[in-house]
Amino acid sequence: MEDTISIVIPVFNSQNSIKELYNRLINSLENNFSSIELIFVDDNSSDNSFIKLKMLYKLDKRVKIIKLLHNFGQQNALMCGFHYAKGDYIVTIDDDLQHLPKDIMYLFKEMEKGYDIVYGIPTERQQRLYRRIGSYLTDKIFNLITDKSKDIKVSSFRILKRSLLKKVLNDKRSFVYISAIILNLTDNIGNIYIEHEERKHGDSNYNFKKLIKLFLKLYIYYSKNNWCKIFRSNKPQFIIDKKFGLNKE
Repeated sequence: MEDTISIVIPVFNSQNSIKELYNRLINSLENNFSSIELIFVDDNSSDNSFIKLKMLYKLDKRVKIIKLLHNFGQQNALMCGFHYAKGDYIVTIDDDLQHLPKDIMYLFKEMEKGYDIVYGIPTERQQRLYRRIGSYLTDKIFNLITDKSKDIKVSSFRILKRSLLKKVLNDKRSFVYISAIILNLTDNIGNIYIEHEERKHGDSNYNFKKLIKLFLKLYIYYSKNNWCKIFRSNKPQFIIDKKFGLNKE
């Protein structure tokens, strides 16, 4: 296959899952694309995640690692990784092994129907109740602040074309939410249903308080109401910790 693919993975305190995720990604992809790259963005983890990433980098030059100077959040870490992605297609996948790397090929096959982006939607979410409620409410907010069709669902597991990625990179809002940006750029969106595994290591970083804060920020930064602009920050989307020197390999 002549297509090239970039996988962007935001990492936060995932020292126990990084190596297994890497192995699964390589096993699923290396015989299916002419070139692959794995871009891990460490969102200033407090555990040994970055040490694990450096070990992978030394073993495999298809691995790119970036360390952020502060904790900017998953979405901002993704935006950072997007700036370094070179593939014809770009995939985003979580670091917790709940998404199955083998399903990337199903996303890609669906893309061949002509979509700009395809989301993998879990058939049964292996999440706590408040996270499932949060996903439901996030979908409702997107219906309110974007032109999203009610039939379209979104998730953090997706594949998009490079042409769409270039448009996403033009968005300079300090509070990043990738799907909110995309939903205002295209309605050529596909969905497929996939398995969703239980989290193997650690706990989610989200809680009910953080979800409420997320909903408020989504409305402030992505609503079309002009009065919201006075509450928006002009802080940078991310700052890379330059001292590690591997971010541009």
